[in-house]
Formats: sequence, C-alpha cells, structure tokens
Amino acid sequence: MTAAREVIAPSFMASLVESGNYAPAVRAGDFVYVSGQVGRDETMTAVTSSLDDHIEAVFRNLVAVLEASGCSVADVVELVSYHVDLAEQMPAFQAVKRRYFGDPATMPAWTAVGVAALNSPAFLVEVKAVAYSPR
Repeated sequence: MTAAREVIAPSFMASLVESGNYAPAVRAGDFVYVSGQVGRDETMTAVTSSLDDHIEAVFRNLVAVLEASGCSVADVVELVSYHVDLAEQMPAFQAVKRRYFGDPATMPAWTAVGVAALNSPAFLVEVKAVAYSPR
C-alpha cells in the first residue's frame, strides 16, 4: 500500500508545480519534506543584492513552504544546506539561520554541504528540510 501524499506549494510557487514539475514540499503522513529552497523573491527572481539578502530569501521561502503545509520552523527536525562556497558563506549563513532556528528546544539536526554549483549560477545557497507535524 502506498502512503498518501500531498504536494504543497505557497501560491507564489504554484507555477513551479505545473511548469517545472517541482513540488516545493510533499506531506507524507506526519512528515513534510521540503524541497531545496533558494534565494529568490516571490516573482521567482534571484536575490542578488548581497549574500545576506540572498540567504534571508532562502529562509523566507523555507518558512513560506512550511506555513503552506501547516508547519513552522519549530517543527523542522532536519535541515540540509548546500553552499557553492561553504567557508566563505558560513558566517553569514549561521547568522541568518540563528534568527530562524535559535531556540535550543526546537533546534533541528543540520548538515552543511559544499557543492560545485546549484540549479542556476545566481543561486548561492539552497536549503531543504524535513518537518514532523502529526495531523
């Protein structure tokens, strides 16, 4: 028997589901699997003003997907970040991450991975997550 699945997308990401064959998140039972979120704004344009702004956009998108699934950052149990320049980006990334995941009581497991490239040269950081959210 296959588990019931639900594709989740905030309204501003709905076009990605249809045109990009991309699910921003999938709920399967008590878990929500959030696909990699990148530094783009609600018009799907890459945020290139600064590294801090880019990373902030990544986390805003993560929160938007979580909220669309009925979750919050407090429900995230695993976080994986991908960086095109891990050593250079880590101080800025940790500062922004701390604003979203600063509560030790709800801190997720986290893995940071250095990569050669992401989906677009304009994307510098990508974050995916797993949230536990019993219905």
